[in-house]
Amino acid sequence: MIALVRYLAVDVLRGQRYLAPLLVFLGVMGMLFSSDAGQPLEAYSGSSALLYPIAAWMAVVVATSEDVVRREITVVSAGGWPRVLTAAALVAVLFAMVMAVLAAVWPVVTNPHPYTAGEFFVGLAAHTGCALLGVGVGLLFARPVFDSIGRTVLAVFSVVVLTYPLGRVTPLGWVLDALGHNRVSLSLLGTAVVGVALVVAAVVAGVRRA
Repeated sequence: MIALVRYLAVDVLRGQRYLAPLLVFLGVMGMLFSSDAGQPLEAYSGSSALLYPIAAWMAVVVATSEDVVRREITVVSAGGWPRVLTAAALVAVLFAMVMAVLAAVWPVVTNPHPYTAGEFFVGLAAHTGCALLGVGVGLLFARPVFDSIGRTVLAVFSVVVLTYPLGRVTPLGWVLDALGHNRVSLSLLGTAVVGVALVVAAVVAGVRRA
């Protein structure tokens, strides 16, 4: 499994399609924290809201890095769709976690307000939950669940856009509400749990569809 994860990660990096979501992420982060972004936890709300769609985008990039023929060869060589989809999910989560850590560290360095260790770890937990939610949504509609990249993009975009106005009805809303009110909440842990469940559900759905 480690070799398969390494292979898929290298394939994503070689294809360079990850640069688009990464550059958007870095650019918007730079704008968010170019000046005083507010109190520590409040400042994290903006980057958490950003990480959700970026992680979904990155998950789609990972899931579709190989063309159909190459993916079939990978499936045969790896021993079946379950192993390939699990490895792809791990790669997508790995990329998302790197961005989550970066998003948690960024305001500690640039925001004029001092951060305690507790506030940093709360921010890291919030970003982790939002990243996992994004990965779950991205993988849930990617290949092999949807074979068409057009349908994948439309489905992921629709779900992401509809999530925000629903507010506290969604796990994302739990995080943004807690951070926006500058408070710590167990909902951060709940969001991470839902995110993990979504990633697992995406892998299961992919195996059944394949």
